[in-house]
Amino acid sequence: MEDIKHKIKAVIFDMDGTIIKTEHIWKKVTVDVLKHQGVETLTDQDHAFLDSLAGMSLPKAAHELKQKFNLPDAAEDIFALKLTLANTYFHKQLEFIHGFEQFHTKLQEFMIPSGLATNAHPDHLKTIVETMNFKRLFGENIYSIEHVQKPKPDPDLFLHTAAMLGAKPEECIVFEDSIHGFKAAQAAGMKCIALKNSNNKDLLNLVQDAIESYDQAEDALRKI
Repeated sequence: MEDIKHKIKAVIFDMDGTIIKTEHIWKKVTVDVLKHQGVETLTDQDHAFLDSLAGMSLPKAAHELKQKFNLPDAAEDIFALKLTLANTYFHKQLEFIHGFEQFHTKLQEFMIPSGLATNAHPDHLKTIVETMNFKRLFGENIYSIEHVQKPKPDPDLFLHTAAMLGAKPEECIVFEDSIHGFKAAQAAGMKCIALKNSNNKDLLNLVQDAIESYDQAEDALRKI
C-alpha cells in the first residue's frame, strides 16, 4: 500500500451497494410502497425499471415511480413513505459488503484519507451513520446532497468531498456501483473503480476498473 499512497491522495466511497448491502432492502421498500399505492403485480419489465432506480436520489426516485406507475399520491408523499420504510428496514438488516472494513483499515494504516459521498437523504443517512458507526471510518468526512444540493450524476458531491479531503480531483479514486456515480466521477475528472453487480455489468465501459469484492481493491488501486 505504500506505493499506492504516493500516487493516490484520497479515496471516495459511495454508500448504497458500494460499502453496505442495500439493493435487496431498497427493492423491498419500493415494492411495499407500490403495494400501498395499489400496484400488486409487477412484470419483468417493471422489475427492470425498479433496478434502474439504484443510486438515484430518493426525491427523484419517488418522482420516477409516480410517473411510471401513474400513482395516486403526490411524489412528496411517496418519498416520505419510502423514507419511513427505509429507516425501519435499515435498522434491522444492514451489513457491510464483504472485505470493505479490512480494506478501509489498510487505508487508515497508511494514512490515505477517505470520505463518503452519497445521494442518500440526510435523515436516512443519519440513521445509517449511527447504525453502522460510520464516524469511526470517515470521521466528519460524510457528505450527501444536503452539502451541495445536486445529486449524482452531477459531479458537485464528489468535488466537494475531494476539497474537504484536501485533494485535487485527479488525485482521487472513487468506488461506486451505479451509473449515476460512474457519470459523476467521470464529470468530476476522477478515476472510478466499480463494484460489479447485476445492474451495472453492461456499464463498466464508464469506469477505469471493476472488482468483484474488496479482496481485489488494493490490486485495482495499484493498476490505476
